[in-house]
Amino acid sequence: MNHQAAAAALAASALLAAGAAQARPLFDNPATAPVNGLIVRLRDAPAHAQVEREQALSRDRRSTLGERHRERLQRVLREAALDRAAIDVPSVPAISATGSASQVLRFDKPLTLEQAQRLARRLAARGDVLWVEPNVRERRLQSTDPNDPDFDQQWWLKPLNTQSNAQVNALPIAQRLRGVPRFQEAWSIVTGANIAATRVAVLDSGITDHEDLAGRWIGGYDFVSTVEYAGDGNGRDADPHDPGDFVNSTTGAFSGCELDPTSSWHGTKIAGLISALTNNNLGVAGANQGNLIVPVRVAGKCGADVSDIADGIRWAAGLTVANAPVNPNPARVINVSFGGTAACGNEYQSAINDVRSQTGAVVVAAAGNEHTAPTRPANCNNVIGVGALNRDGFKAVYSNFGALTVSTVGGDPDDTANDGAWNSFLGDGGLWTTTDTGAQSPEGSGYTSENVIGTSFSAPLVSATISLMLSRNSALTADQIVDGLKASARPHATVTALYNNTSTPLMAACSNDNPGRCVCTTSTCGAGILDAYEALRYAGNPTGYSAPARTAADINTAELIRAHAASAQDLPANPVNTPTPTPAGPCGRDGVCGGALQPAWLLGLLAASGALLWRRRGLQLARRR
Repeated sequence: MNHQAAAAALAASALLAAGAAQARPLFDNPATAPVNGLIVRLRDAPAHAQVEREQALSRDRRSTLGERHRERLQRVLREAALDRAAIDVPSVPAISATGSASQVLRFDKPLTLEQAQRLARRLAARGDVLWVEPNVRERRLQSTDPNDPDFDQQWWLKPLNTQSNAQVNALPIAQRLRGVPRFQEAWSIVTGANIAATRVAVLDSGITDHEDLAGRWIGGYDFVSTVEYAGDGNGRDADPHDPGDFVNSTTGAFSGCELDPTSSWHGTKIAGLISALTNNNLGVAGANQGNLIVPVRVAGKCGADVSDIADGIRWAAGLTVANAPVNPNPARVINVSFGGTAACGNEYQSAINDVRSQTGAVVVAAAGNEHTAPTRPANCNNVIGVGALNRDGFKAVYSNFGALTVSTVGGDPDDTANDGAWNSFLGDGGLWTTTDTGAQSPEGSGYTSENVIGTSFSAPLVSATISLMLSRNSALTADQIVDGLKASARPHATVTALYNNTSTPLMAACSNDNPGRCVCTTSTCGAGILDAYEALRYAGNPTGYSAPARTAADINTAELIRAHAASAQDLPANPVNTPTPTPAGPCGRDGVCGGALQPAWLLGLLAASGALLWRRRGLQLARRR
């Protein structure tokens, strides 16, 4: 290859590099965006500063370097056949200096994208041209709202409040978004063609054929081993569909189960939060616009067995499980919104350790909803444990707290009949997502925020964030994923020190004496508030990431005093001797995250908590978080 051909190839490759790899349009530029000419750099072009120095030293303000360069550029333009007949451009361009040694070619009106592409290719083929790129008009770096009709109800996807603390304090609670994970802002970093189809395994009640999840799930397996609980007439099989988890009997195999005549469709709700189709003029938007769900059914009626969950964890990551085929679609992110209140246990810990060490997968687990210590598997080692926050950034009334990785919004109850004195004032009613319209068996696609409250729904927001991180940088290790979530998290919100008439802070730090809505610290709610935008910045440069200087949001609680006369904190203190039940179940708001429930556990928990946690809001026991 001669020098001129090699130079042309180099210039052409520089021109096409970024977009061609992912089959995006040349310049990665929307077809409707105006292209205000081209920016061209000739090979060995003199610096503008050098030309100006020559002009300053010359009596006639001339520069030999500048004139030679201009002649070279005009020759290149002529030889590239820059005229209306040859390439249909508006006019011969005007030339002006830009940058350190480049030139802008401007026409009498903006070019179309097609014109810019054709002209740029002609110029890039010239041996004298080092590179050429469009002089596009840039947009504000602001994500536009997707066209999903229910997006307005998805407050948890919206941008963070950017006003001062005083200005945000003056807003109604519904407009306060200091606890949100910034997904809409994160989409400005990875969206559309930039998104790699990462996989998230959702270990839950299975999946339904929902219109807003069409094409968003792949493969899957049913690990529910007990036929009576499975609801589909058999044990483990290759069909991950959710037949419904309603319970209409508490006798026989269902002794100790919670009576519930309606199915929760918990797995479909989780999948919708992560992966609902976005910009499809339908329903809701998902937090990740390009990932795939691997549905792993581990829960049926009465919850989930520990053995089924542990096998589901292994299978999801691609490890061998006895009497099951190898997963052809292994996931690096495994979302678990079921669990129990016992210590971690060997079976859980073994599965978690194996998938992390052998595949690099991470397990994301809901902390639980008993407003006490985190439950398993969130209390296991090497797990990303997730707590739930209010939209304003303090702990949600139900959320467990303690040794967690990070926290994010999970919905907060807005009713007055359930636990929490501040529900009606601070509640948001839940997260809007996909569901099924059937009462017991699947009937059709639907949407809801009812009962979508709990650490069950905080965990998938973290899983979605990790999947976005991996879509930007698939080489991230499990340790880097955890480090990135922590390093990028925003500081926990603080509260102005306003007191009631006993000199006790109205909203104090989270503790067993103050377990409801409370002020988080790094020892009770993890490293901070999940920040998807900053997590993606970390993913792009994990070794060089530096978090921006940020101060905690200071929440003024004067509204609370006016609304509740400073008469009581949100929840009374936790019982001194909290029972430690052993089953495993879903972590939706009223699920206690365990396995198949036993009567002794149920009675003990009811006695300890005044039955607050067992007022079911559509989230299955076993318990869903």
